[in-house]
Amino acid sequence: MQNIPEKKLILKQALDLVLRWALSHNFSVRLYALVALRKIWSMCGTLQVEGLDALTSVIESSLNQVESAHGAGNAQKSWQRIRDHFFFAAFHPLEDHCLETIFYILPRLSGLVEDEWITMEKFSRFTDIPSGAGPQRCLSPTRLRELQPEAWAQQDGGPCSGEAEQQPEWTDVQKKIIPWKNYVPDLDLELVLRDRAAKLGKSISRLIVVASLIDKPTNLGGLCRTCEVFGAALLVVGSLQCVRDKQFQHLSVSAEQWLPLVEVRPSQLPGFLQQKKAEGYTVVGAEQTARSAALTHYRFPESSLLLLGNEREGIPANLIQQLDVCVEIPQQGITRSLNVHVSAALLVWEYTRQQARPQAPSRLRSRAETARSGQMK
Repeated sequence: MQNIPEKKLILKQALDLVLRWALSHNFSVRLYALVALRKIWSMCGTLQVEGLDALTSVIESSLNQVESAHGAGNAQKSWQRIRDHFFFAAFHPLEDHCLETIFYILPRLSGLVEDEWITMEKFSRFTDIPSGAGPQRCLSPTRLRELQPEAWAQQDGGPCSGEAEQQPEWTDVQKKIIPWKNYVPDLDLELVLRDRAAKLGKSISRLIVVASLIDKPTNLGGLCRTCEVFGAALLVVGSLQCVRDKQFQHLSVSAEQWLPLVEVRPSQLPGFLQQKKAEGYTVVGAEQTARSAALTHYRFPESSLLLLGNEREGIPANLIQQLDVCVEIPQQGITRSLNVHVSAALLVWEYTRQQARPQAPSRLRSRAETARSGQMK
């Protein structure tokens, strides 16, 4: 309002709008409209807005009735709680327009979990903010920073509902995880992403996923996203040209920028698998065979290479002979196969789960582990 020359005209428009919502059939809408009406009417009096005589008695009697209501009813409690809420009682959209309010104070007062608050230390390297580029101050000059978190949501239980008091103030809400908090909590996000982009050979796990036999860009794109989300060390594809495919990009949602990709053509797979075996990797095939192990009983070694089959043909016989172990996903339905990306996602997740929480060694060991054990003896 302080930047609008014709304040009285704007106040009349706001008054006309909020009076409509004050008659809404929804209890919460009426409640918020009355809080807004109270503030707007106060400003109309301060600026001595003319032409409102016909509304004066109706508005003032309505506000007086709400203000002077006694008792412990839900409507009165809700009115008091919302009226005193920081957003209506203390927050000023211009005076509080600063980095601290946007990234730290409002998330804290709105009840977001602490790992989503961004403190001012994160902005310490930004000493100059260009004019017109947004908030011109870093620290809040108002008392907003001194307030404590309050309930944000108003449950619409109705003004006379006895259940309103028993309703939780928050139901569960969607929240995306912050993976860098789990692995590098002391590093700035920008530094984390920059470091991972510069060192695409490093990762938090030693899982290599080989998808050279997969043809469809949708499966490759979804698989790329899955591998990046769960921190796989490397994704091997039959051709790096797949990342230019629109279907791949639609499913990968830019995961290829943060996950190391290597090209190994199907004809080069025998030599590649042999090389990784020499480096100490256990080659695990996602395939149903006569001797395949159930995923629920298999313990992944830390250095694992997961070979995925073609969408229709699976893993060819010549490559099955190079596998240390075949792992299959137990099924109960009639259809005896899963989409290759779905199968890969289940296996990659199980590897991640096992490596994140140490377990007792499984009785089932791969052929490579058994052979190494015999050589040691």
